[in-house]
Amino acid sequence: MTRKTLLIVDDNETSLENLALSAKTHGYDFELAGSYNEAIEKLENSTFDVLIADLKLPFRNGLDIIEYAQKNNRAYGFILITGFSDESSIIKALKMGVNDILKKPYEEKEFQTAVSNILKMKALEEENKELKEKLELENKILKQQVFTDVEPDFVVGKNPQIRQALEKAEQLSKYSETCLLVGESGTGKEMFAKLIHKTGPRKDKPFIPVNCAAISPSLFESELFGFMKGSFTNAHESRPGLFETANGGTILLDEITEIPLELQAKLLRVIETKEIRRVGSSSSIFVDVQIIATTNRKYSELGNPKILRQDLFHRLMSSFIYLPPLRERREDIPLLLEHYLKFFEERFKKTSVPIPPDIYTKLLNEEWKGNIRQLVNFARHWVLFDGKDYNTVLENWETAEFTLKPKASLIYEFTEGTLKELEDAKKWLVQKALERFNYNKSRAARHLGMTYVGLHRYMRRNGME
Repeated sequence: MTRKTLLIVDDNETSLENLALSAKTHGYDFELAGSYNEAIEKLENSTFDVLIADLKLPFRNGLDIIEYAQKNNRAYGFILITGFSDESSIIKALKMGVNDILKKPYEEKEFQTAVSNILKMKALEEENKELKEKLELENKILKQQVFTDVEPDFVVGKNPQIRQALEKAEQLSKYSETCLLVGESGTGKEMFAKLIHKTGPRKDKPFIPVNCAAISPSLFESELFGFMKGSFTNAHESRPGLFETANGGTILLDEITEIPLELQAKLLRVIETKEIRRVGSSSSIFVDVQIIATTNRKYSELGNPKILRQDLFHRLMSSFIYLPPLRERREDIPLLLEHYLKFFEERFKKTSVPIPPDIYTKLLNEEWKGNIRQLVNFARHWVLFDGKDYNTVLENWETAEFTLKPKASLIYEFTEGTLKELEDAKKWLVQKALERFNYNKSRAARHLGMTYVGLHRYMRRNGME
């Protein structure tokens, strides 16, 4: 726990020493001041949990110091000590919100009780504030889930690999084991993660999806583990991280291989110990969270220590589920089409036009480079637009080859031959990559040989956002 700090102000050396001894005995950090000016100097440089000030001081009184601290938010609670029956000062102190007034001579127990009451009140307020922030974050995430959950999330299929994946998912949901979902983009990894969550004992607790590719390395720890007040610039208040928010439930680490290697060790520690440590804190917090990770990389790539730490790789691969691409489970295409067409008919409250035999045959033989997600988009488009211009969905997919419009070219035509034109060509190339992958920055960055953060900075610098 963070040590509590007191500022004690008294011009009487004996009284000051007694208060300091009492504070030290109870494990508080403290600073001493013998005058108004000395107290103000300390308040300018530090903040305190409790300010204890004697009423009578040379030139200025203790209420002036309390007033300064309140105005500048330099202390949480205030205790006024007085040896005089100054009714007007006591009334003023009460109006100012001074927490306690001690009349000399007082017992040490009175002093300790006054300090303890303030610290308990502060701890309760901070706990309530953290709980409120945690609930607000949960609310925000749940609202996002309400939006995304309008998409079908039912796993359909009779393919042996899918049936095996479902059996594994059922076992993992029972025992809340950490697992890794491996599959191409669009194969339904998040759908499976939700299935594991919804069919297990954690179904009534939070499900928190985290896009690892979208978190910059500098914010990784604070986003996932939270931070303490004052731990870095602009950390004005302590905040819980996503692991704390998911406590009792499930956290989905989407595209875990996008986490920088130096930060993967911190994640491994959480997986093994179930403990997190907020940035700026020296104490650990236990979190009861089922961790589900996903990756769209090939199995052969996962053993590469430049992509995934070997200790983390072996920990995750102890329980993994492989989700095959749609081209490897073509027998499921009729089932999937029927299921999703029906889903969108109910959603849009309209009957879809029948799919002609020639188009149906084409769909059965389609490459489906976008996998389930592409098929879902096709079904949505078919029902919504009565089958018109269906090729748009099949051809312009984020993982499909970039389809050029007539007379367009993939070659940048240089005319000036200047360095400025080279920068223009670079910008053109970035734009083409973004269009090719339907503005999926993670995939575009990988295609360009850049990091996600590097691409984000380049786009911001060149007005492309």
